[in-house]
Amino acid sequence: MPFKVENITYIPINVEKQYAKVSSFNRLKTVYESQNESITVWATSKIGWNKVAGWDESITLSDGTTAYYNSVDNVQMISWRKNKVEYAIDYKGTKAMPKEELIKMVLSLN
Repeated sequence: MPFKVENITYIPINVEKQYAKVSSFNRLKTVYESQNESITVWATSKIGWNKVAGWDESITLSDGTTAYYNSVDNVQMISWRKNKVEYAIDYKGTKAMPKEELIKMVLSLN
């Protein structure tokens, strides 16, 4: 990867399968799966790659970072930038994940 990817240390599901793959020259996808839910963490140096029509809300995190949250068709997404890398977390599951859990994942990035 032409940039440094940091890892999320807080994953609020019972992970049964985990894998990562480079999905293009400048995009890394890490997937955490359990029987009924999955979390995908994206990292890219291509700022603005998310083609979201509109974010539901912007959230100022405790460290001052601005994150963007959206929920569409049973997928919750939060996106933010850190050290010139754009990250996004997609959560899919049988029930919605509390937004606070998504924020905890963002803040666990190191």
